[in-house]
Amino acid sequence: MRRLFAAVAALALWIPARADDASDLDDVFKNVDAKAETLKDLKAEFKQEKQLKVMKRPIVIKGNVSVKKTEKGPRICWASWEVDPDTNEKSAPQKMLVLGDESKLISYSVDEKTGEWTDLGKGKFEVQEFLTIGGSLSGMKKSFGVELGSRPSAGKGWELKMTPTSPRLKKFIKELRVEVDPKEWVVSRIFVLEVAGDTIDIRLSGFKLNEGVDETLYKVPADVKLEEVKLK
Repeated sequence: MRRLFAAVAALALWIPARADDASDLDDVFKNVDAKAETLKDLKAEFKQEKQLKVMKRPIVIKGNVSVKKTEKGPRICWASWEVDPDTNEKSAPQKMLVLGDESKLISYSVDEKTGEWTDLGKGKFEVQEFLTIGGSLSGMKKSFGVELGSRPSAGKGWELKMTPTSPRLKKFIKELRVEVDPKEWVVSRIFVLEVAGDTIDIRLSGFKLNEGVDETLYKVPADVKLEEVKLK
C-alpha cells in the first residue's frame, strides 16, 4: 500500500511545447481545475498493477478510493486488497488514509491491525495538492515538467507526460504519465516508470461525484497499533 501512496503522491517547471500543444495543455489544466472547484466529494474503483523487473507477472491490487474535501484539506481513504490473477481471490486488505485537515498519512493492515503514521506537516512534502484524486493538477507544475503525450482517442483520455524536476523525485521516478477523462475532467489513470525500471499502473473507474462519503471511512479502529515514521 505504501507503494500505491508513492505513486499517487509523486502524483514544476514548464517544458516548452509546440504552440498548439501548449494551448491544449492550458485547456486541460483549466478544465480539471474548474471541475475540482465543483467537487465536494468523490468515489471511484481502482486497479493497480505493479510490474517488477525481477518478476514475470505483476502484483495486482484492487480497491476503492473515497475523497472528501474540507476547508483545511482533503480526507482520502484508499481501501485495497491483493488479488490472485488466477483465482481472483482477495487477500491482505489494507487501508491508507490521507488526512489533509490533520496533516497525517496513515497506512495499516486490516487483518494484522498494525501500521504506520506520518506527520505530513513536517519537512517539505512535494506535490501534496495532487493527493486529491479529483483535485487540482496545478500543484504538479511545482515538481514536474509537463508536455502533451496524446489527445483523446477511443477509450483513452488526455495523456500528460511529466518529468520530475525535483532532485528528490528524480531519485525514484523517471517518468509519470497522467490520463484525464475528457468528460468528467478527473484523473483516470496514473502510470509511473521508476528509475529502477519497475512500473506502477493505476486505473480509476466508476466515478461517483458529489454523492456523499461515509465519514467513518476516515477513522482508525481503536485496536489498531500505529508506529510513527518520519519523512526524510
